Amino acid sequence: MKSRLLRCLTPFAIVALVAFQLAVGARPAAAAAGAVIADVVVPFGDDGTLWPVGISSSVAFDGKYLYYAEYSGPVLHRIDVPPAGAPTQATNKVDMPIVGMHAGVMSLAYDRGRDMFWAIGGDGLSVYLLSKTGVGTLMFTINATADRPGWQPTTYPTETKLAYDRTDDTIWYSPDANARVFHYQTYADMFGTAQLVAATPFVDVSVPPNDMSPQCSYSIVSGVAVGGDHLFLDIAGCPYYFEYSKTGTKIGWFPLAGTSAGDIECDNLSYGVSVLWVKDAWAGHIRAYEQPAAGACTFGGGNAP
Repeated sequence: MKSRLLRCLTPFAIVALVAFQLAVGARPAAAAAGAVIADVVVPFGDDGTLWPVGISSSVAFDGKYLYYAEYSGPVLHRIDVPPAGAPTQATNKVDMPIVGMHAGVMSLAYDRGRDMFWAIGGDGLSVYLLSKTGVGTLMFTINATADRPGWQPTTYPTETKLAYDRTDDTIWYSPDANARVFHYQTYADMFGTAQLVAATPFVDVSVPPNDMSPQCSYSIVSGVAVGGDHLFLDIAGCPYYFEYSKTGTKIGWFPLAGTSAGDIECDNLSYGVSVLWVKDAWAGHIRAYEQPAAGACTFGGGNAP
């Protein structure tokens, strides 16, 4: 049937048909939540910072490019979004020195309303707006005790993640390997420090029946993303990521092929399915994992209210 059809087409029509088939074939078919859609390999320690050795905890997506930095890194890296399929090397890499931030960048989250990144400084307690050219402006600092009720010290106390929530212009902030994700306004109080959102100051993932223990045997947060109604959380060492309501109800959990999960970010544009970009904490990989069709998050903090 296909050969009979081709004999009926003009040479121009055949070229057009083949081009269409190639374009369609370049889009990944929907597989299943947690499937690896794309994998890009980025160089490690290419700005000279290798402490702690091998850790690189940040990733962001601005609707066109991927961005990342090393652990407390002083350079903002930009690369092309990779094609779907097997792992590929990063292409079109652009490096921008970061200025105006204390001890470099710990993690990034894109804000498409402002067309800038929210970023945590290397101290884990300073919150900045960071331009795409690497210029940081301090917005507020976090009081380690008063602004993080219930926080417990960990091996790497400065390693922190954040996500921007465009639905109410707020920040979700996650100290690594803790059970609470704190919720802040994007503006400082009169003392220049963080303001907890009064109605939902934090989400705790360690309280049954909304804990991660049935799937992972423990409950901590290693990365946070938001781009709509829900939070998406990953947990290092566990082959799942989780979907929570913004009031702390566990909605679902989905397979995650890699267990060295670091920072995460939403992307509903690059492929035929919505994905979560996950930065491997201990290797130079940034992978796109397919999200469930229902409730998938959108890039840049979600849609404006």
